[in-house]
Amino acid sequence: MTASTRPLAGLTVLELGQIYNGPYCSLLLAHHGADVIKIESPQGDVLRRMDRSPGGASYPFLMLNANKRGVTINLKHERGRELFLQLTEHADVIVENFAAGVMERLGIGYDVVSVRNPRLVFASGSGFGTTGPYVGYPAMDFTIQALVGAMAITGYPDLPPVKCGPTFIDMLGATHLLAGILLALRERERTGRGQRVEVAMFDAAVPALLSYLAPFYELNQEITRSGNRHVVGGATPYNNFPCADGGYVAIMCVSNQHWLDLCRLMDRPDMLANARWHGVPERAADWQTIEAEVEKWTITRNRDDVAHAVAAAGIPSAPVRTLPEVGRDPHLVERAIVREVEYPGRGSVKVIGTPIKLSDDPEPSVTPPPTIGQHTDEVLSELLGLSAREIAALRDGGAI
Repeated sequence: MTASTRPLAGLTVLELGQIYNGPYCSLLLAHHGADVIKIESPQGDVLRRMDRSPGGASYPFLMLNANKRGVTINLKHERGRELFLQLTEHADVIVENFAAGVMERLGIGYDVVSVRNPRLVFASGSGFGTTGPYVGYPAMDFTIQALVGAMAITGYPDLPPVKCGPTFIDMLGATHLLAGILLALRERERTGRGQRVEVAMFDAAVPALLSYLAPFYELNQEITRSGNRHVVGGATPYNNFPCADGGYVAIMCVSNQHWLDLCRLMDRPDMLANARWHGVPERAADWQTIEAEVEKWTITRNRDDVAHAVAAAGIPSAPVRTLPEVGRDPHLVERAIVREVEYPGRGSVKVIGTPIKLSDDPEPSVTPPPTIGQHTDEVLSELLGLSAREIAALRDGGAI
């Protein structure tokens, strides 16, 4: 498949993304053929300048911004703002995740740009959307984890609430925003008109709480922090078990067959014969005793030996791996989830690929993340027809 026949080929996307949410959404668009033009202030995206890394860009920025072109525009400058509005006339999609109201204060909100280009899809990722009681609240992954209840159910009952390790709020919001953009583009094929797409990160996180919200809505039952315990259904065992080499293995027996197979693997006919443990509810009622017996078996063996044996028996399990182990996993390379590019001043760097695999869309080559303003002249010339002299004057005047 050539670049011109990829699924999103021919789409021009203007990204006003910050940190993780907007940039990851547009990264997925870029990986599948869209021409993503990342627009930054002359000082650069907040994430780009998060630290004083070689080459002028933080590593997280590099990981999220491959396959994009980079343009700098001063949106607070009258001429810079007009340049952006002119670019919207040539675009199909805007992706932005500024704080609520920023786009409007800059004079480039949906009401303005949709007049300049009625076919434009204007995609906004925010903490809470444009309606509801939390509109205007400052929002970050960490604070939404707190407000949506994710922290209240993470950790152990005798310890304070803690955040989830991954920035899953940002990424859930980004992937839902991608879906919204594709829906709006599909609708545009029918109507010829663009529209505003809005995804609140708070809203996108709610479905992930299903196991906890279901008993609340059905039984008015509050389930709080339970460590590694299975909160609904009582699967037992269901925990991380220590091993002889200091590692851990996650083991869960959801069905009776899993339980029978685990008992046979551990060579414990006595546990198989125990009538008190023949059903899931019965095992859940005696989970501490059961898990202590499983630990007696795992603690005498090395982590990987346990993990391989349990998995080979058809029981859901996995080694609890460290981040360096994950970072070196050949799966990431074979599935092109992590790609490698050359970046000025940094040499070889790792960037995030796409987890979306299409049978008719082979993995394309990846271009490095842009240096700050790398493609400003190219884009202004290509899309707006500006001359080198005009672009130089804009730069001298502080518009770009």
